[in-house]
Amino acid sequence: MEHTNQFELVAGVLQRCTPAGTKLVLPEETHAIAAHAFSGCDKVTEIEISVLQLQLLAEHCFSACTALRRLSLWCEVSDAAGVRFSSRQTLRRYLGVPEETEVEWECPTVWCMEDRCQFCGGTLRNGFLRVCTFCGRMN
Repeated sequence: MEHTNQFELVAGVLQRCTPAGTKLVLPEETHAIAAHAFSGCDKVTEIEISVLQLQLLAEHCFSACTALRRLSLWCEVSDAAGVRFSSRQTLRRYLGVPEETEVEWECPTVWCMEDRCQFCGGTLRNGFLRVCTFCGRMN
């Protein structure tokens, strides 16, 4: 009998996962992760998430994954309020993963790149309003 990971999804929100091994690959139907979805995942060493958009509904939602060594996010990621992350450092702080955990993050959309315009991908001027030097829009 083959053991497989089990995921409890409600309307695209991952409520709970039950790992069968040390690696989790979340289903493509996952659009959000609930606060305690990984509560029983203390032996998981690797998590891979490859969806278009992912909303983390709570800070430190991976904190129960105490053995986690690699977290791969291949998607646009936002916080509980729906604000998109634009830097790896901010995302790491929100996730609350230890420094020894490798966080791979590659967003398929141009606006997730740090210091880039969400409309055209141009460079943003530093400052409170963050104005694009190419198209002139505020970000």
